[in-house]
Amino acid sequence: MPNFARRTLLACGLSLIAVAGASHAQTLPPTIKLIVPYPPGGSVDTLARLIAQPLQEQLKTTVVVDNKPGAGGRISASQLKRSPADGSVILIAPNALTTIQSLVYAGQLDYKVMDDFIPLSRLTSFPISLAVPATSSFKTAPQLVAAMKGAKEANYGTSGAGGLAHFAGLEFGKATGIEWTHVAYKGGAPLITDLIGGHLPVAIDTLVDQIEHQRGGKIRVLGIFSDKRYSLAPDVPTLAEQGIKVPTAEGWFGAFLPAKTPAAVVTQLDQAMAKAIANPEVKEKLNKLVLQTAYLNSADFTRLQAAELQQWAPVVRDSGFKPD
Repeated sequence: MPNFARRTLLACGLSLIAVAGASHAQTLPPTIKLIVPYPPGGSVDTLARLIAQPLQEQLKTTVVVDNKPGAGGRISASQLKRSPADGSVILIAPNALTTIQSLVYAGQLDYKVMDDFIPLSRLTSFPISLAVPATSSFKTAPQLVAAMKGAKEANYGTSGAGGLAHFAGLEFGKATGIEWTHVAYKGGAPLITDLIGGHLPVAIDTLVDQIEHQRGGKIRVLGIFSDKRYSLAPDVPTLAEQGIKVPTAEGWFGAFLPAKTPAAVVTQLDQAMAKAIANPEVKEKLNKLVLQTAYLNSADFTRLQAAELQQWAPVVRDSGFKPD
């Protein structure tokens, strides 16, 4: 073959490679929406806004945060199912929505997490904790258990019925032999107010919402539902180390895509999420909120989501709880 022919073929080949590369770089749409299923100002919203800029810089596309509150987040989840599977819409959600509400509202939703979504990346995690008023005589979880077992009336409060804390409390009662009643508050603010005031003996909530009140001397966190201490609050003991064997109850925030999103897009966005959550400025600001960065890639996150659904399904079922 003449040299000029070889050069022509080589040039054509390089051109094809360049076109393919350019095509791959343009697989993402010009604008990506991070859908937040709650109003502005909460932890999920804060997380989305913190990662938006580093994602935009990496992906070379516009990234915006779009708050779509309603029905405890289920409206946004339903919207994700109907969104284009091209990477243009990413749901930033807690497992309170994708795990617990999926089980509580089973049969009433127009989506199924493992069928209609792709778990893209887990971003943060935080434990569920058990606390008493600072004026309480209970210094440890075993002391609380001993007193509750002999009490004529025992109860615990959470920020709402049908949440992770509600079911974690049921598991605590089962593990310790306490027959106690769940008291559902309308949010974390009235819950912590009654706990601080001594009107409620025990509150179960996220450590994120309890730790500052402990540091302020208003409540006492007796333990977290985990087998290891939380790195951002290492002085708080686990229930396990106090001899109380309860299932791990951990909250997290993660990113989800519509099912059928191309694998190449999933990989590209997953890698971008990993870099965004590892950004030192992002990490520092999250840590100030007592949110631990806890990235899991799409494959590992998918396994975690499936395992959590399996873990909590019998708990929700056996509780007999039905949402209003």
